[in-house]
Amino acid sequence: MDGIQFEHYLKELYLSRGYAAEVTSASGDYGADLLLKKDGTKIVVQAKRHAKDIGIKAVQEVMGAKSYYQAEEAWVVSNSYFTKAARELASKGQVLLVDRDELIDYILILNPGSTKPVPSKRIHSDSSSSNETCSKCGSPMVLRTGKRGEFLGCSSFPKCRNTKNL
Repeated sequence: MDGIQFEHYLKELYLSRGYAAEVTSASGDYGADLLLKKDGTKIVVQAKRHAKDIGIKAVQEVMGAKSYYQAEEAWVVSNSYFTKAARELASKGQVLLVDRDELIDYILILNPGSTKPVPSKRIHSDSSSSNETCSKCGSPMVLRTGKRGEFLGCSSFPKCRNTKNL
């Protein structure tokens, strides 16, 4: 799915959630890929389909679109996650960020029989740390293999990126 297909997919997703939804033109959109309306509230959406984390540019664009379209809310919706800088700017600019995990939750509402895909992981079973939990979020630690060998990583990755050397 390319970026434009992603925008049209989001339109259908938000229509199913009770929003009036319109995809803006592919160019000259002033930073908004979608215009949503629900309960009298106009929302501009910047849609980002990328493999890498989304930076501040998307937040800046949707903040400009909010002013241009005289919208009450501004959102950035992505199939990925957001950088720390993007999250900070969004917080200051009152921009809602919808990341991969929230997007999956929205999709699962449409398909209630589906389950959230969980990558297969082997929980670390060394006797000295069989009950090892993440010191940051409390999730179980799982055995992972990286460039430098095996290590323990938080099972809630990428939300939590805590690791522990073996």
